[in-house]
Amino acid sequence: MEQSSTPKSEKTIRHQFDSFAKMVLRGEVSNYEKELARRAQREKTFSELSEQELNELKVFDKYPSDFFNFSVLDFDVEVESPNISAALEALPDKKRDIVLLSYFLDMSDTEIAQRLNLANSTIHFHKTSSLKMLKKLLEEGKADE
Repeated sequence: MEQSSTPKSEKTIRHQFDSFAKMVLRGEVSNYEKELARRAQREKTFSELSEQELNELKVFDKYPSDFFNFSVLDFDVEVESPNISAALEALPDKKRDIVLLSYFLDMSDTEIAQRLNLANSTIHFHKTSSLKMLKKLLEEGKADE
């Protein structure tokens, strides 16, 4: 009698395991389909992106040879634009130094005056006259192109 009940209980256990395995697999399929639906709502293919969105994803490598280097006091300043670097080269040394310190290294007029041993008003004067000269040089450069 024991042998007859053992095969039946094994069969019952197999059916129970089979039912459990199918239930687990259905749950996994359901979870997978929900995840795909969530992704479909949040993700876009590259072909669906607008031109502006594609431009936001671009990254360009920058190499030292892409920059024009200027030395001011103990600082090295890198300028990427060839037009701006050419205009800066055309400025007198003192004016160039003041522009580089002020606009490229974000120093205040007071800091620049202390480092160059000049008065604040002198720094302000050189800065405004330098900007006028740069504007003129850059406008001339664009007219030549």
